[in-house]
Amino acid sequence: MVIYSSVDKIKVGDIVELQPTNQRNRQLRSQEHKHLWEVLQICPVICFAGEIGYDIKHIGSEHSRWVKRDEIEIDTYRENM
Repeated sequence: MVIYSSVDKIKVGDIVELQPTNQRNRQLRSQEHKHLWEVLQICPVICFAGEIGYDIKHIGSEHSRWVKRDEIEIDTYRENM
């Protein structure tokens, strides 16, 4: 059983900003101008050795990818859109 932390406020439908935490993220931000992404699903066991994974899709394209929590920051909460 997985217990989600109340500190983690990211929900499906939220808009997040991809952070430049690794080379691929920096490339997506600088070369492809892909900063804002929508959270499609949240899964604790998809990848990342048991850490929660976030499936995100770029706003304006069909590009999606899985990221860890430290790779994204909330931009717009779903409730505020």
